[in-house]
Amino acid sequence: MKRPHHQGGNIMRPALAAGIAALALAAAGCGGSGSLKSGSSGSAQKGGTITVLSAGDVDQIDPGQMYYSFSYEIGYATQRPLFAYKPDSVDTVPDLAVAKPVVSKDGKTFTVKLRRGVRFSPPVNRPVTSADVKYAIERGFASSVANGYVTTYFDDLVGAPKQATSGVPGIPGIQTPDKHTIVFKLKRPSGVFQGALGMLITAPVPPEYARQFDSKTTSDYGTHQVATGPYMIQNSSAGKLTGYQPGRRILLVRNPNWNPSTTLRPAFADQIVFREGFQHPTVLTRMILNGDADANGDTPPPPAELRSITGNPSEKDQLTFTLEGGARYISLNTAKPPFDNKFVRMAVAYALDRNALRLTRGGPIDGRIATHFIDPSFSDKGFVQAGGSGFDPFATPDHSGDLRKAREMLQKAGFANGKYSGPGLTQVADNTPPGSDTARVVASNLARIGMRVRTISVTHATMFTRFCNVPKQEPNICPNVGWIADFHEPQALLDATFNGKNIVPVNNSNWPQLNDPRINALMARAETIVDPQQRFAAWARIDQLVTKTAVAIPWLWETFPTLFSSNVTKVPELWNLGAPDVTFMEVTG
Repeated sequence: MKRPHHQGGNIMRPALAAGIAALALAAAGCGGSGSLKSGSSGSAQKGGTITVLSAGDVDQIDPGQMYYSFSYEIGYATQRPLFAYKPDSVDTVPDLAVAKPVVSKDGKTFTVKLRRGVRFSPPVNRPVTSADVKYAIERGFASSVANGYVTTYFDDLVGAPKQATSGVPGIPGIQTPDKHTIVFKLKRPSGVFQGALGMLITAPVPPEYARQFDSKTTSDYGTHQVATGPYMIQNSSAGKLTGYQPGRRILLVRNPNWNPSTTLRPAFADQIVFREGFQHPTVLTRMILNGDADANGDTPPPPAELRSITGNPSEKDQLTFTLEGGARYISLNTAKPPFDNKFVRMAVAYALDRNALRLTRGGPIDGRIATHFIDPSFSDKGFVQAGGSGFDPFATPDHSGDLRKAREMLQKAGFANGKYSGPGLTQVADNTPPGSDTARVVASNLARIGMRVRTISVTHATMFTRFCNVPKQEPNICPNVGWIADFHEPQALLDATFNGKNIVPVNNSNWPQLNDPRINALMARAETIVDPQQRFAAWARIDQLVTKTAVAIPWLWETFPTLFSSNVTKVPELWNLGAPDVTFMEVTG
């Protein structure tokens, strides 16, 4: 869903920018597959401090509310959801769970066994039980917590509330037959439920401790939280966080109750310091290269610095690039003319110069030209099945546009001379680069086929909250949108954005307002497919069909650059947009 991640970008999960296409999937040599214990070799160095720099703060400090990529850097270091990720993979592995869920034949019951020997940090100190996981998920439905994705991925639980509740509800579809077993009962089969069990909302929360905070109008459990991971945010003996200074610093120290034999995270460093408020990316970059800090947490090096680093033999190995798991696209409003006509939309798809669009974000250093919505990081989870890079229904020479094809489409739409002659169009765009530059290219490209586009320039937030996210106020074109999946399931990329049932009056993310009965029906069926290969194939077909409608024109599969100092091992999280995995990094210098 809409999990914003790094600063400065526009994808929802508003994404930002940067990377070199040829290096897009570079991965650090860390972790691996197989046993629970994973990390470096026997010569691993323990101890030391890792310093991560960021421009902004976490979106929420409560793990049950966290939804930013940067927030996950802290959340997955301090908490243990049922499932988590090794840094070099996009597939979940058991974390608090002992093994993968046992799924019933009808796909509606998921049984998970919990790992023994996991304890809460001070001041709670007791062992974790299944009741703590049950409470963690239930509190997400309470208005005092208001988790941002619980109703998307957990609404199929039997008895799950339809809207936020006053107080933490009891959900009969979450059962705890014993202290180390949790059972989830669903109303229908779900293909993505297992993926959702890797989100932080499944990290245990002790109810006898947390209720005093959750019972308030707005829960303040976040500033009194306890940990189950190898690290904890430094706190007082009463449990109040002392290591969190909003917008300035987050200090992680070792959890004294952490049992390394129960975890996949080696946690080499003694402490992690997240220093916030670095608004100048060039300064941030120089500090990392000079060894005054160790990694960028939410802000990439600017394009000029990236070019300098990649051209410097002594620095280029400190940089990694990670595909972000989604696409940037131009959204066309199908709820009103002229984009209720598919041939007019197809004319736009042929007219757009996707290379020129990519140049507004730095050129090839920012990523690969997108030809559909499922990006290469999905690999055989939908990307390959959709045709990979070879699927491009609106192919043009060098991705630079094809005016002849565009005019043919306009003729099919009823414009005899192949030029649009209808009313003027509006687009709402960012009022600052690179979004404003992207909008300028869109307007220029469309002028070549007779479309007069008036641009309304507003702040990035206003673009969404007042215009693109509000169907009644939506312009003809939203040029600065895109989507990144919460986890590598195609449904998490396509359902909220193109399913007709998800068009809502406010906070709408189906920006084209696509409401195609055939596509809706295919999505309804695909949502219930439990078999992975059948599910990936179904969503790949949906990806193809949506792309062919031209309701949105994808133009960039973006990568994110992570810079590491020479004092640490470089460990980017492939599953989390390349964020540094501080639980696997070693201090070597």
